[in-house]
Amino acid sequence: MPDNAIVASIKSIPPVTRFFTIASVIACLIMSTAGPSSFKYMYINYDRIVDDYYDSVRPVLTDPNAKYYQILYTILEFVAQIYKFGTSMFIPAGIGSPNRFQAILDIYFFYTFSNHLEGYEGKFRGNFADYLWYVIICGTMIHVITLVYDVFFHDLLFPHEMLLACVTYNWSRCFKNATINLMGIVPIKAYYLPLGNLLIKLILGGPQSLIDTLIGIITGYLYLCIQSNTMPIYNLFPGAYGSAPPKQHTSGRRVGMSGSAPSWDQPPTHGGLGSNAPDYIGDSIYDKGYLKAPPAIYKWLAYPSDRSVRVTAFTDFKGKTVRGTREGTTPSQPTSTGVSSGYSWFGGNESGSSGAAFKGKGQRLGG
Repeated sequence: MPDNAIVASIKSIPPVTRFFTIASVIACLIMSTAGPSSFKYMYINYDRIVDDYYDSVRPVLTDPNAKYYQILYTILEFVAQIYKFGTSMFIPAGIGSPNRFQAILDIYFFYTFSNHLEGYEGKFRGNFADYLWYVIICGTMIHVITLVYDVFFHDLLFPHEMLLACVTYNWSRCFKNATINLMGIVPIKAYYLPLGNLLIKLILGGPQSLIDTLIGIITGYLYLCIQSNTMPIYNLFPGAYGSAPPKQHTSGRRVGMSGSAPSWDQPPTHGGLGSNAPDYIGDSIYDKGYLKAPPAIYKWLAYPSDRSVRVTAFTDFKGKTVRGTREGTTPSQPTSTGVSSGYSWFGGNESGSSGAAFKGKGQRLGG
């Protein structure tokens, strides 16, 4: 029996994005139907950890008449709240406000950017294991930064909004030359989308929403610094490392599927439309494979590890170290047709309209 159209559409969503989107919708339904009391069973931060310790654990530990099983049960109950670090990631910032439309927008935007980042045209090339590992790493960093922040500032922060900002930041670096319309009004390069998000969050959500977004951007930025083994300041500037040698091996530098680079990752062919334009942003850093999912993740997911090249920028396809300049050939590049190859979000120009999204010299940057 053929699948229902809705079911088929849901199945077509990449697995990690699908899980987070559905989980966020379920979390919103629970909080909308069960009321504010359900929030304490799904959310955790530094203040709640401290309050639970002093309200539940400390009285039992200091009670001389407490039985061993009572102490053990109390400690286990306290430790069991670790699941809240996961469920906190599913709660949009706007769900607790009278106007919950912001929560719907956050879920939609997370689905949009995560879908394209995880998908075959994105950074992870449809690699389930690598994208799951990416979310685990970034989610852990978000919670660590949040706990440290809460020690000094007692604000109600939302990890979901931070993860959204993190995914959006990495998407903007992956599709940096795409043309988008910010909120359907202002056309900008995707590279500058995080700055636009900061401004919008400050206007709509105030300083607290701005902090959420800023922590997410910092997390995504640190992820790129680690995977490219770059000093933090270098990651800020395109072209910081100069131009690449004529021959380089690039597929092993990326987390995700192996194969030729997609069209969004290709500089325009020399002589094509806009090839001399100054606004093309080239790559200044490369993924060196340091943050690929460990083999245990592939095994746990029963995901074929041979579909992902587990090499770094310093090894060839067979895993052998290359002395000096990287050996190999640059993946074939499509010939420019003179039409836009950029993406258009929130009412931007459609593919094929005037104004090419990818402009500049046909030489890759990095190395």
